[in-house]
Amino acid sequence: MTIGISELQKNISIFKNLDKTIEILDKKTKKILAFVLPNKKIKSSSLTKTLAGSLSQKTDIKVDDLDKAIKTAYHDEMEKYV
Repeated sequence: MTIGISELQKNISIFKNLDKTIEILDKKTKKILAFVLPNKKIKSSSLTKTLAGSLSQKTDIKVDDLDKAIKTAYHDEMEKYV
């Protein structure tokens, strides 16, 4: 659900019975200013998991030396252009 700032100012009681996450949108710039999560959703799960969305899936890749992994990935990527 997306609402504008003026709608929010007129009807602040919209937060009382919130079922879905609300995006607060600046209609002039077409940019999202904030997200408002329903209170029920925050209590039932951690805020981090709620905000993570699809990024909450963990990877099985293990890295012991981060610098070495970055250099290897860079080298592998650059080989495509040689």
